[in-house]
Amino acid sequence: MNESPPYDKDLLEQVAQGSEAAFKIIFDRHWDRLYNYMMALTKSSEVAEEIAADVFLKLWTGRELLPGIHNLEAFLLRVAHNKAMDFFAVTARHAKYQKIIFEAIRQPEVPGADYRLLDKEAQGLLGEMLSGLTLQRRLVFTLHRIEGLSHEEIAQRLNLSHQTVKNTMVDAQKSLRNLIKKKYPDGFLLVLVALLAVLPGA
Repeated sequence: MNESPPYDKDLLEQVAQGSEAAFKIIFDRHWDRLYNYMMALTKSSEVAEEIAADVFLKLWTGRELLPGIHNLEAFLLRVAHNKAMDFFAVTARHAKYQKIIFEAIRQPEVPGADYRLLDKEAQGLLGEMLSGLTLQRRLVFTLHRIEGLSHEEIAQRLNLSHQTVKNTMVDAQKSLRNLIKKKYPDGFLLVLVALLAVLPGA
């Protein structure tokens, strides 16, 4: 079995002892490889990022076991692969969401169109999450992603600049991701993909 380079082994020993600096070096060294691997599997930047981040979180929380890892990169990829398979197993049980995800991957964005594919339960969940946004973010998100207005149309209707509308939309989606993650920590990946992967940023 191939083993990690000596510098990885030394870093793992340091992380096991609680060194955040050593953990950051490992994170910076392996993040791109892990993220790209997840992108190749899931075809979703959101899912790839969440899985990769979760792998590193597990690495830190279980750091006392790290000295027993012989090949760090292989270990990270194996854990990430298992998490990806778990994700697909969950989405397979939600066929309607899976169909929306695949369509979103293949099709160019059409504001408002994908929202209509969500069932009433999912629409209600999105509405619940939107209620946690500031008024301006909720209004801009609703006009763009649900009613299908362009950024320019929203800017004219709300008497805002085009850049303000664009920035507000980005902020709204970040806030939604945080709200969903806080409310549904165990099922975050499924909920996030079901509601946001089909509603990507403009």
